[in-house]
Amino acid sequence: MSQLFFLTIYYGFAQYLPNSYCAFRPLGMASNWIRVYCVKRIFKKCGHIRTINRKVHFASGRNIEIGDESGIGANTSIPGNTIIGNHVILSRNCFILDKNHIFERTDIPLNDQGCYPPKQTVIEDDCWIGMNTLMTPGRHISKGTIIGMGSILTKDFPPYSVVGGNPAKLIKSRK
Repeated sequence: MSQLFFLTIYYGFAQYLPNSYCAFRPLGMASNWIRVYCVKRIFKKCGHIRTINRKVHFASGRNIEIGDESGIGANTSIPGNTIIGNHVILSRNCFILDKNHIFERTDIPLNDQGCYPPKQTVIEDDCWIGMNTLMTPGRHISKGTIIGMGSILTKDFPPYSVVGGNPAKLIKSRK
């Protein structure tokens, strides 16, 4: 079946099903299975996904790659050119941005200046992205990084970093 068919099923039905951790566990597990089944037929590359919770938005999804044992929390937004590694936890309400408005010229209204070309975000293996995190375009999240909840990520950090804040700053290294 075509990608368009599974996009229709996902956005028209599956995204509204209960979260995988709902009170009635069998219903949550079945809902998660349906969402995972759909995204495996939508994403460019898809490993064995642990969870896709409610209302995850990924546009057409055709250029998204996700590795094994990764999970995506409810209400998370992932642009179409994102690569997510193995064993990644994307908590709920995470927003990954891929482009920004052009705003250099003052003689042209902001709405008429357009946007910069999209930048790819890469999240390497074994990362934990906390709830309500915002990632600016083009971020590269190194292996083993933990991003604290509510952080705004405006730059990249070395592997095994623990970061948090607005803007996110290095709190400590895990190694």
